[in-house]
Amino acid sequence: MKNKIVFAGSPDFAVESLQKLYDNPYNEIQLVISQQDKKRNRNKFSPTAVKKRAMDLGIEVITPKNINDDEVFDMLDKLNPDFIVVVAYGQLIKKRILDRFKNRILNVHASILPKYRGAAPINYSLINGDKESGVSIMLVEEGLDAGDILAIDKIDLDDKIMLEELHDKLMIMGAGLINKVIDDYHNYFDSRIKQNEEEASTVGKINKSMGEIDFNEKSDVIYNKFRGLTPWPGLFFTLNEQKVKVHNINIIKQYNDKKNGEVVKVDKNGIKVSCEDGFIVITRLQLPNKKPLNVSEYLNGNSFEEGIIL
Repeated sequence: MKNKIVFAGSPDFAVESLQKLYDNPYNEIQLVISQQDKKRNRNKFSPTAVKKRAMDLGIEVITPKNINDDEVFDMLDKLNPDFIVVVAYGQLIKKRILDRFKNRILNVHASILPKYRGAAPINYSLINGDKESGVSIMLVEEGLDAGDILAIDKIDLDDKIMLEELHDKLMIMGAGLINKVIDDYHNYFDSRIKQNEEEASTVGKINKSMGEIDFNEKSDVIYNKFRGLTPWPGLFFTLNEQKVKVHNINIIKQYNDKKNGEVVKVDKNGIKVSCEDGFIVITRLQLPNKKPLNVSEYLNGNSFEEGIIL
């Protein structure tokens, strides 16, 4: 007997899990649920990454405004899947569906729970300079990411790993782990662990304003924000009332007597700016409506004044 699965997910992170579950000969994907198409380039509506993959695989896909609507419940009730797998779907599943499929709704979450419940766990693991990250498979219950943990897989982090690389590593790890859990569900279920609420932390969505560099902060803090907020929203500073996006930085930790935010040196190696415990060296930047340039390229036809405060 194959595992009958309904899959709910939306962004790129969820595609790998859908694909791996589909490729597993012991599974049957009955239905995919994804968020509605959104206006993107030139006001054209585009489907989510998960919807695109489901269509490519020939799986029926629905995009309800609300997953908790009567029509969706009736559809799920009729299908009676063995599991509902949720990966970054984007809506909370409410009590009626939770009760109907108790202990059969599984979530792939990109953190070592109970740390970083919520919308942006991958970003915050880098922003906070964590030394490890991971994925958790948990039961979906009432409360945000608060269900019992079935399995965790971890990865060590160095200070070079950036958001896109970590995203892809955790995406692959999560896809592998959800398959393991479903293949041996009863053993994972029997050894499930309750989350320690005293250790829980919740993070919200990332917004554009978070990318503004505060040169009053320490160099590590700024650098970790760069790792966790690139490519979106990206770090930026304001120059002549324009937002200048930063595409690459280095840090220098050393005592300095300059004002925080002071541009102390500009040459082909970068723009050296004082911060709380050293310097930030900006080596690649982008002015509004311009293409990104290395500072050495930028200085060929532009100047950048030393001594100003950013």
